[in-house]
Amino acid sequence: MIECTHVYKKYRNGVNALYDINFNVAQGEFVYIIGPTGSGKSTLIRLLDGEEIPTKGTVKVVGIDVGKLRHSKVPVFRRNIGVVFQDYRLLPKKTVFENIAYALEVINMRPDLIRRRVRQVMNLVGLDDKGSSFPHELSGGQQQRVAIARAIANRPKVLIADEPTGNLDPAMSDEIMVLLEKINQEYGTTILMVTHDLTLVNKHRKRTVVLEYGHIVADLEKGGYVQHDQ
Repeated sequence: MIECTHVYKKYRNGVNALYDINFNVAQGEFVYIIGPTGSGKSTLIRLLDGEEIPTKGTVKVVGIDVGKLRHSKVPVFRRNIGVVFQDYRLLPKKTVFENIAYALEVINMRPDLIRRRVRQVMNLVGLDDKGSSFPHELSGGQQQRVAIARAIANRPKVLIADEPTGNLDPAMSDEIMVLLEKINQEYGTTILMVTHDLTLVNKHRKRTVVLEYGHIVADLEKGGYVQHDQ
């Protein structure tokens, strides 16, 4: 599902962000990407969703060589990937229903199918009664649930969760984690979760890839306990 082979990334300003990154993620896996600020996590995400191309090496997602994509093909490629951010990025003047529907409108899905699909994902994330609410009327956890619903609305093969619990308290973080596990198990969606929350990583054990200074320094296949000075 995801293949990174001898991937290097050097930005035009001379910053080397990634060095010889090699890792594969199988369909249906749930993988944490952890590491300190500046370790290369954000660069890796940008390579996977086509925002950046590698300086050297190959990045393949759902069989597509991302570095060789023509610019005009990137939006179509991104239909394979859902992304959830720390700051939710909801449209403030649209309701919950409209925020989720928007992700399907941009790919020209039929209106009747949009309505059906939005109701399905609202049910999945536990927001059946919030369709007519606006983002400012929701708690942080509810807003993140809307963001997750929007990200999975078109059934992407890969879901990238970039610090999805960063703005949430521990109890709400745990709820979001359980929801992501549910999506992984019920849909078979491949999930990459970037996080600083080592308490969550150690509670919900998954394969954990550790980045430091642009290098993969550990790939803990079974989860394993991650030290908090990591």
